[in-house]
Amino acid sequence: MKVGITCGGIGPYASGEYLRDSARAAEAAGFAHYWIPDHVVLFADYPESTYPYAGGSGQEAPEQSADAPLQFDDEEFALVNPRDAFVEPVVAMTWLAAATTTMEIGTNILVLPQRNPVLLAKELSTLDEFSQGRVILGIGAGWAKEDFDAMGVDFRTRGRRTDEMVAAMRRLWEADAASFEGEFFAFNAAYCYPKPVRPGGIPILIGGESKPAMRRVARSGNGWLPYNLPVEDAPRVIGELKAMTRAEGRDPDALRIVKIVYGNAALDDLKRYRDAGVTEFNVASSGEIPLHIGGINAIFAEFGERLVGPIGEL
Repeated sequence: MKVGITCGGIGPYASGEYLRDSARAAEAAGFAHYWIPDHVVLFADYPESTYPYAGGSGQEAPEQSADAPLQFDDEEFALVNPRDAFVEPVVAMTWLAAATTTMEIGTNILVLPQRNPVLLAKELSTLDEFSQGRVILGIGAGWAKEDFDAMGVDFRTRGRRTDEMVAAMRRLWEADAASFEGEFFAFNAAYCYPKPVRPGGIPILIGGESKPAMRRVARSGNGWLPYNLPVEDAPRVIGELKAMTRAEGRDPDALRIVKIVYGNAALDDLKRYRDAGVTEFNVASSGEIPLHIGGINAIFAEFGERLVGPIGEL
């Protein structure tokens, strides 16, 4: 099984130096993909929104050292300091792709309805061509109304906008002269080159565990990025997703199901996830990775032995 990592793009891990060094160390350790999160702006308070992941990932979180470079808080939005840097995903992905040669570079997740689909399709297809087909687009509809308000996008329409954007981007990637007519976006005989390298365009994996998110995966996703999925619930939930996908006339076994886990995940639990239908894993850092090159290389070598190797043999 393949395993990737989410460990950069926030706070002290947002520097170009760290992203480059950690991506190279991850590739050398055998990680198959490297993921970047997304928030265009942060706020000290979210009075109109509820953070949906305060319950964690369905796995006991590792103990966080008091001197970890990045501190998290699982009781509310996980970041403690709204002044922490948060990189722009497409820019960061370009930097990461240039620093590596084999790993897929993805977003987990990019808040899709805050973007323009025509511009984003162009940016990603250019990057995919430059990186020889290594881009993955992980998307979500978003949870923070405050973010949408700051960007001038109607929070209430985010689900419909997400569905429409997926269809519009795929049309631009696949057609020669692409035309699209939707509620929010429209274009006629638009030429968008270069095209993505992979047949069918850039894989779109969808995050979220709500019923609307899972229906979106079933209708149009190349895969699913579950976070809050306890191992005991995985067989039932993944079974439901596959049944929904089959009902849409699509092959459920073609879905990439990439489960986020922490670095302390037990191998027995990972086997249970695999047996339930998870196809790949994504290790989420707990803010413990050193910032200097020697420490980065040492901890990724340890990750390779303790995580990448054993997971690869599942």
